[in-house]
Amino acid sequence: MKRASLKEVARLADVSVPTASRVLSGVDRNVDAALAERVREAADTLGYRVNAAARALRRQSTDTLALLVPGIANPYFAELVAAFSQRLAAEGRSLITVDTNDDIEIEAVQLRSIDRVLVDALMVVPVSRERSGEAIRKVMRTRRVVQVDRTAADVDAISVGLDNATGVAVLVDHLRSIGRDRIVFVDARSTSSAGRERLNSFLGLAGPSDWVIDMPTFSVRSGVEAARRLLDDPRAADAVICAADVLAVGMLTTLQQAGVRVPDDIALTGFDGTSLAEIVEPGLTTLASHTDAIVDASLAAVAGADVDVAIAPSLDVRGSTVRKALPVRKKGAAAG
Repeated sequence: MKRASLKEVARLADVSVPTASRVLSGVDRNVDAALAERVREAADTLGYRVNAAARALRRQSTDTLALLVPGIANPYFAELVAAFSQRLAAEGRSLITVDTNDDIEIEAVQLRSIDRVLVDALMVVPVSRERSGEAIRKVMRTRRVVQVDRTAADVDAISVGLDNATGVAVLVDHLRSIGRDRIVFVDARSTSSAGRERLNSFLGLAGPSDWVIDMPTFSVRSGVEAARRLLDDPRAADAVICAADVLAVGMLTTLQQAGVRVPDDIALTGFDGTSLAEIVEPGLTTLASHTDAIVDASLAAVAGADVDVAIAPSLDVRGSTVRKALPVRKKGAAAG
């Protein structure tokens, strides 16, 4: 079936070709509303569709960004994707999301593929600090690239993320302030820049009775396994910092099933500020969510800002570290 042309739309609507083009390209501010509606009705009647590639070439913009994340199943990245998607939709733009499955080979393949897609810029959460750089640098030849949450070595692209070292320090300071001096740090994906920064920060702050459990992935399963290792270890711990909320959820559930009281026996924190922190019982002490700030800074970088951004963390204290005091019942008050 022959594809309808712009000339045919203009003829049916009884307008000039430039007028029809402006309406169908979404730049009809100076076109009479009745004429614009006539053009759209003609396009619908003829089944005309705008050639996205041609329009992008004319405008030098596709209004579409790509975002590569290591794992959409991780609540942190799911919430980050949602924040980007909602913001861009509100601005009339689109987001292409690609899951690299935390796999360096998949990431390389997806980066090669995205280089053939019409997008204005690429935002990427690198899988590996040391190994993601080569594939990202190739894409940078043709696309603007912003590194989000993590960075790759030898990649000269703007980075936006949380100040991981300060985030760990905030959590350690909180636990010390409530008298905990045997802290276990549950690490994961130390091959990523974020994982490495968090681990190194903890090691720099660790006391003689603190230690580390290293896990392969940011997942509930890894949190469960870390809790089992903790319970089997002869060293006593009175606090745990998990390098991600999803780890802390697996840790919390397993400790509770073993009869460990949180926070009485062991105080527990997460890191990411995801919605998981609010739905577990007790609520999870973690860093506050900064996804909106990350989106703001990332989109500014896409638009041309050329300064790396490290967002200052803040703490959300919940019941996993500090049990709320019960209200004092006034003398003589009736039981509820």
